[in-house]
Amino acid sequence: MPARGFQLIAIEAKRHRKSAPQKQVRIDHNTTILSIKQKSDKEMEIEMRYTVSYGLLGIVQLDCAIGYVDDSTNVVKKAVEKWDREHKLPDTIAEAVHNRTLAQGSFEVLNIAKKLNLPPPFKVEIPQIKIGKKKGASNSKDASPEVA
Repeated sequence: MPARGFQLIAIEAKRHRKSAPQKQVRIDHNTTILSIKQKSDKEMEIEMRYTVSYGLLGIVQLDCAIGYVDDSTNVVKKAVEKWDREHKLPDTIAEAVHNRTLAQGSFEVLNIAKKLNLPPPFKVEIPQIKIGKKKGASNSKDASPEVA
């Protein structure tokens, strides 16, 4: 994967005190490229901002740095030039860095949201065990799981 690393630069988080209890909270995610620095012919560093907005409840914002490496000829140079001209990246590079930011940043936001008593930024499913009789099971009074 050409998008590598994830280094936090800044964290800003706030839970609004005067917000009334919400029946349903809309959680919006946004990633934004802040700047690009070419480190070598095949490597650049991209600064990103990942914002999770909880509407009236609060906000969590992360600034981070992600490295991007491509061994192909002039890919990094052309991407930096396009950024300087248009403030855009080629779609493949933009997709890789935005997805890296979402993948790594979501877990950071999850921890921060928990500390601020905000809902998790994504659905968290915890595995559960269901203990009970199955079809064709013997009529044993002991319904505990079998442990080997």
